[in-house]
Amino acid sequence: VSVTIADDLRPAHAVGAELNQVWMNLIDNALDAIDVNGRVEISATNEMARVVVRIVDNGPGIPPSIKGQIFDPFFTTKPAGGGTGLGLDIVRRLLKQQDGEISVESDAGRTEFQVRLPAEP
Repeated sequence: VSVTIADDLRPAHAVGAELNQVWMNLIDNALDAIDVNGRVEISATNEMARVVVRIVDNGPGIPPSIKGQIFDPFFTTKPAGGGTGLGLDIVRRLLKQQDGEISVESDAGRTEFQVRLPAEP
């Protein structure tokens, strides 16, 4: 796991306790996706009036056939007992409450979740 944070990163306008749940779910999913030699890269930068956090893993990727479902409640790719299918739904809901957004880009060998939050003025 590597973490890169811009030196001039502005504070995000958000509730920290709720963001802890966002990061926990996204990082846990990334760690589940990689094998023992895998990598997870976390970065935070400023983009316009937003703080953008990227969580990138080099796991197998999200198949295009299910990409549209990953934020649906109770949808999971994990085996029975391995997950509830609520993690990404919770992430999406918490970010919406914070005036934030989440997006995902995925190909074989690379998945990137981008979280965009309003920056403090």
